[in-house]
Amino acid sequence: MATPHGYTTFEQFIRFSTDASGLERTLRLFQSLLQILAYNATARTLFFSLLALLLPYLLPSTTTTTTTLSNTEEYIPLLLTLRARFASGRRFFRLFRFLESFHSAWTLYSSPPSPVGGRAAEAWLDIFARSFNGLYLLLESATFPGAALGTEVWALNTRGMLDVEAQRLWFLALVCAVGGGGVRLWKTGGVVSVEGEKGEKAEGKRREARSKFRRVVRRLVADVLDLAVPGTVIKVFSVGQGTVGFAMLGSTVLTGLEVWERCGRELGAAASASAVAATAAPAVKKRTG
Repeated sequence: MATPHGYTTFEQFIRFSTDASGLERTLRLFQSLLQILAYNATARTLFFSLLALLLPYLLPSTTTTTTTLSNTEEYIPLLLTLRARFASGRRFFRLFRFLESFHSAWTLYSSPPSPVGGRAAEAWLDIFARSFNGLYLLLESATFPGAALGTEVWALNTRGMLDVEAQRLWFLALVCAVGGGGVRLWKTGGVVSVEGEKGEKAEGKRREARSKFRRVVRRLVADVLDLAVPGTVIKVFSVGQGTVGFAMLGSTVLTGLEVWERCGRELGAAASASAVAATAAPAVKKRTG
């Protein structure tokens, strides 16, 4: 179905599924679902009950029976193995992502502060968040050969220490990100001043402010949910892995929406550029004819 922006939802899906960030979010979605199925008995029972109902229609010649699928605990090792495969696959997309985080932190730090009041608190929190995130991704990349390629270069105790410290840095990054988002919401509250402006210009500012407010809230909620993942590793929280899976699922959907919208904006910009070029072509041809 075509959108008002000049592209179809299917085209947006293609852009999302072939985008590195979109593909990484898709793999994380499958990883979180597998974690839920592995650690949540209710979800696992519902899934395999549904599978038992559908399997005779999907594979009429199958010999798998409902009784076989009812013993769901025997599938837990398979689910955990698949989850580990998806987690390893995601690491290929994050191998050099630490460079992006460090560059982003440096860009924020080197930007001139406000002449009135200096650098804002949320700006400092963003700098710390991206710096900690860069350190986390750097340590994760250091353990990449063993996790993704099966070629361990670290001693077992060193590898375990690096994994835990990486999760600690990710937790600090998320705490700073949550703090920055909270301060930003507290300061703005989604309100924008439109004094002296009327009509479309004022309404455009309001729409932009509402959109920005929604994005900040969405990112804040995603970061809060993500806290459960490293928080359980470093023993800050004591929750089950099934609960962590649900938190991962929620944050993946929310952050995936960011990538989805970005892909839409890119397609919209390309469609607008094509329309401008198509409009300008007859005029150019007329002048040169």
